[in-house]
Amino acid sequence: MAIRYYDSAMVDKIKAWVKDPNMTILSPSDSTRLFQMRVDQLDDKPLKLPIIAISRDSDIEIINTRKQALSYDAGHITTDQDDHNKSTKEVSKILNAIPIQLTYQLDIYTKYFAEADEYVRNFIFNFINYPRISIEIPYNNAKVLHNSTVLVESTITDSSDIPERLIAGQFTRMTIRLTIDDAYLFSVPFMENWNIETGKFGIATGIIDPSTNKEKVDIEDINRGE
Repeated sequence: MAIRYYDSAMVDKIKAWVKDPNMTILSPSDSTRLFQMRVDQLDDKPLKLPIIAISRDSDIEIINTRKQALSYDAGHITTDQDDHNKSTKEVSKILNAIPIQLTYQLDIYTKYFAEADEYVRNFIFNFINYPRISIEIPYNNAKVLHNSTVLVESTITDSSDIPERLIAGQFTRMTIRLTIDDAYLFSVPFMENWNIETGKFGIATGIIDPSTNKEKVDIEDINRGE
């Protein structure tokens, strides 16, 4: 459904900001498996801190069910170099999209509150200063970049009192909610182009011949489109 491209872009964006080599960053697909990871990979031992778990709400809002055309460069995409898979005079590669909204959650697990507090401060400033997130649309080898904006929701939650005891002993969990309200589901179909054939046309002019008192028709050729 193409949601995975936004997931990957979000993970890459956060990884680029984190410089701590001991920090474990879990993608949305990994975050849903925290309990299973603890059993399978750690022999049911406690998870090691610090951890950033990125999750995405299971509900995805379709903002408008009407398809939108986003390819405005003469109605087609011409970015790829594959001669067998690009727009031509006969067919055009079209970028269609349906707008959706995605909501993410960042759970920051640290041993001490001060450490989590610093991560929250840095993430808030980074998302506000650098909100752009980019994905590459791969369908039909389009390789088109699309930019969206990450919005920080107004509430930051100290959720250290969660009932799940994934981590032994004292720890802090801070939660940040993020929204991408200009995301899309993309489709890149090929469409046949319609052409108007051009050729020679004539203009008929009626003139009265005084010698015969009859109408004489004179045709003037005009080359249309030439």
